[in-house]
Amino acid sequence: MSQHELIVTTNGRGAVDISAQINEIVNDTKAQLCHVFVAHTSASLMITGNEDANLLLDIEDYFQQNIPDANPDYRHCNEGDFDMSGHIRSIFTGEQKTIPIVQGSLALGKFQGLYLYEHRTGNNIRKLIISLI
Repeated sequence: MSQHELIVTTNGRGAVDISAQINEIVNDTKAQLCHVFVAHTSASLMITGNEDANLLLDIEDYFQQNIPDANPDYRHCNEGDFDMSGHIRSIFTGEQKTIPIVQGSLALGKFQGLYLYEHRTGNNIRKLIISLI
């Protein structure tokens, strides 16, 4: 087993494809599983389609409609109108993924990508811990 740290800078709300960066880490490993964990409460991980950029826009539209910023019912808003909505979004999308490794790369489907999803506005630095098993 080995562990690695990956730092990803995000530029506002939305998805960042981290598949290639993770594949660089798992390349030529004898490990069979890759576990990725994002150590933040307003960012998450998701596996979704990578064949059409509209797919990611539709996901964000869904979040905006169903988990809006500045909901007057939110009590927690210490860091701005996006604070509580970011926490709720990350609960739904999750902070970790475990993916098999086949022939030295993530065993994602033909049109799948692994994404870090930033739920906050502004620029953020996110730490991911990658465990190879």
